[in-house]
Amino acid sequence: MTRHRGKALAAVVLLTGMTMACSGPPATSKAPQPQKATSSSAVPTARPTSRSDGERLDTEARDLLSRTDQLDSDDADFVSSGSLAIPGENLDETVESGTALRVEVACAGEGTVTFTAVSGTAKKAKRVDCTRPMTGRFDITTAGPSLAIQADSPETERVGTAYVVRRVT
Repeated sequence: MTRHRGKALAAVVLLTGMTMACSGPPATSKAPQPQKATSSSAVPTARPTSRSDGERLDTEARDLLSRTDQLDSDDADFVSSGSLAIPGENLDETVESGTALRVEVACAGEGTVTFTAVSGTAKKAKRVDCTRPMTGRFDITTAGPSLAIQADSPETERVGTAYVVRRVT
């Protein structure tokens, strides 16, 4: 009988804990976070960003692009621009096969983002370090009637992205 009471008590404690975790404010873990060893120096662990933090990081990434290039959609060479969720993809079906394009990318936050442009069998990628205020660019010639811009990062909650695509003339 004691054994059954112990199991019932454990179930009540577990359900109470789950209910409190779901209904209360998000708790921050005090447990150490695993870190990837990329160099001999320690990388600080950041807390996950909220939705407003993600929007702020996307704005910072767009600002990096606007410093180096105007994001003007009235420009005749302009194809597309935007921000991407991580992982995410934007598809533009207005480009023609054989179009030479320049893709400029930026990210902000803590971590890296790999941007990939895919069109038919053509594929180019650029990895960008978000902790450095710089942009990356690469050229691609479309091999199909569409262009997909993709972004991926192991630090999904700590980075913001931006890109702009223009025709190369």
